[in-house]
Amino acid sequence: MKLSSHGHTTGKKRLAKADIFLYLPFFVVLLISVVYHIRLHPMGGDDPFFADALNGTSFAEYLSNRYTYWTSRIILEGILVLLARIPWLWRILDCLIFATMPCLFASLTDSAKGRILGDKVTAFPPETVRKSRLIHWCAAAGMLLFPFHDMGTAGWITTTETHFWPLWSILFISVVLKKIMLNEKIPLWMSLSSVPVCFIAGSHEQYAVILAVLLLLLTIRLVADTGKRLRCTARKNLPLYFILCAVCLFSLFVIFLCPGNAARNAVSLSDLPVYRTFGFGDKLYLGLLSLERVFLANADIVFFAFSLLLILLVFISTGNVFKTIIAALPGLILFGHTTIVTAYPTLCGLFPKPGQILEWRWQDLSVWLPMFYLAITVIAVIYSLYQIFGSDRRLFFFLLIMFGCGFGAGAVLGFMATIYVSGERVYAALYTILILSAIAGTEKMAHQILHTLNPVCVKLTAAFFALLCTVNVCFLFLSV
Repeated sequence: MKLSSHGHTTGKKRLAKADIFLYLPFFVVLLISVVYHIRLHPMGGDDPFFADALNGTSFAEYLSNRYTYWTSRIILEGILVLLARIPWLWRILDCLIFATMPCLFASLTDSAKGRILGDKVTAFPPETVRKSRLIHWCAAAGMLLFPFHDMGTAGWITTTETHFWPLWSILFISVVLKKIMLNEKIPLWMSLSSVPVCFIAGSHEQYAVILAVLLLLLTIRLVADTGKRLRCTARKNLPLYFILCAVCLFSLFVIFLCPGNAARNAVSLSDLPVYRTFGFGDKLYLGLLSLERVFLANADIVFFAFSLLLILLVFISTGNVFKTIIAALPGLILFGHTTIVTAYPTLCGLFPKPGQILEWRWQDLSVWLPMFYLAITVIAVIYSLYQIFGSDRRLFFFLLIMFGCGFGAGAVLGFMATIYVSGERVYAALYTILILSAIAGTEKMAHQILHTLNPVCVKLTAAFFALLCTVNVCFLFLSV
């Protein structure tokens, strides 16, 4: 009896120790989030405007005026004008949202059940624990690489509440939709909170469209499964699914009927008269050029890490040098934009760095080179995703659709006169899709990474990505 009791106690201690290391990445992000938000100085940019927005008017009158003359983001604006008056509350809430983002990343990509956000942790085989630990560190690294400094371009409270919080909301709803798709039990707290969170995500135009796409894909999956016998869990989740669909349709209805969006675009046109002369091709070029400028010409750190990880994962998946070279094309283009131009200034013409331009000549080679590099990059990324996820066609097409949503959301900005003032914060969705794709690829190749690769190579790769995270975190601290 004593021996059995001792063994049981030892097993509990080992499980507790494993749990500590399993969740350590999230505590690291939490610590960085706390320190970072202590250093932040809100009430800059547009923050003072929203803090004083209710002076001399009622809450309902303010929202009615904004919906008529400026924006359809009524729910976000309603929260914003109240929160801007209490900066310390915003600081706490934004800190928690920042810290829980890796949990959402892991919940969406970790195939091990019973891990985060609702399910009880039970004893797992060591192999599963090691795999989940790897995914959790990748999720933490993805958050530490995320360009959070873009969330302060219009004031920390304003930008985070209108861009970062809807991003967190769409990820939270994605976790709920994943549970519905897999017929998993959804905790009561998650079911109740998913409805207001869905309203927040749907209040932002970009995320409302992504939410509609996710619900459409889930609907197709559910319709395809109607011929099969639905489990009791699936039947219990259907009412929540219908409520989320109703919220999404309501959000799209509010956006499409909003007169304020047209009024805001008219104001932007008055500030940029030359935009009226742009045709369809010019606007499409502007959107694509902005994508190339942000992610390739400026050697974006998220895309840099993503391209390096694609090379590694494709090589692990195929073992083919030629296929790996194709996967390396985005990295080579980044290399050309940075190192080659610096080392060989005479080659600058081969790698033009477009800015926020207002005019161009279609006959110039420098106009078409960015489009060529962007096309090669997109093709290489799709090819790499196929090499990694090709064995799971359903997952591959899902990632392809999500990648298309993020890419399309960036390209469509050229059709809005506000593209010149929006900044990089509008690409938050594409950043997140890149991060999730990288984590999902790592999860797919986890067994090979943990058991097949040389341990020295694994440690050097981990150290390099840790260095990238450290550089980005230091930049964040220095930018406030």
